[in-house]
Amino acid sequence: MKLKSEDLSKVLNKYPSKWVALKPNTADVVAVGRTPKIVIDKARKSGVESPVLTRVPKDYGTYIL
Repeated sequence: MKLKSEDLSKVLNKYPSKWVALKPNTADVVAVGRTPKIVIDKARKSGVESPVLTRVPKDYGTYIL
């Protein structure tokens, strides 16, 4: 299975310092909130049982790990 690479910075820039839930197979945002629990609950209510969760940094820039 080949994995698809996608730049999410344009989507996630709108949500600094927030938790974001995405549909597993797309870059569609299904929920946003201040805690993972709130975001998971919102995502499940919208019909996405297993969302992909990420915390958006305050300053979404380039990081070297």
